[in-house]
Amino acid sequence: MSSPKGFTLVELLVVIAIIGILASIVLVSLGGARTRAQDARVITDLNQIRTTAEIINSADTNYANVVNNADINTLYVDMNAQGATNITRVSNAAGYCVEAKLPGGKWGCVNSGLAAIFDGANSPLCNGTTNSTPNSISCSQ
Repeated sequence: MSSPKGFTLVELLVVIAIIGILASIVLVSLGGARTRAQDARVITDLNQIRTTAEIINSADTNYANVVNNADINTLYVDMNAQGATNITRVSNAAGYCVEAKLPGGKWGCVNSGLAAIFDGANSPLCNGTTNSTPNSISCSQ
């Protein structure tokens, strides 16, 4: 008598159950990866703001138009779309500062001194929150 070839229904159900368990484990771990990817995108936007601000300064010989520049406004929109909150932007002729709370809870800040801070749960706060304080626009913790 020959033995039957193929899998039994029980064997197939066990394999499907194992695949389902493994898939659920992978899906749970993707949540953290998604947040880290959003953080990376916001950090990239902040670095692009810094580069664009220096181009504006080179063309205008000051930073006064940084916060209202169309290219930089596009980056603000993208930062919001990625989940960044508390976006603060300050500029005057002498300098600029932009900060945002990243989706993962940390803070990012870039300024005209070419400083960049991307860490900590505390806001690195743009010092000088008005256009009347040109020498104090900087990132600090």
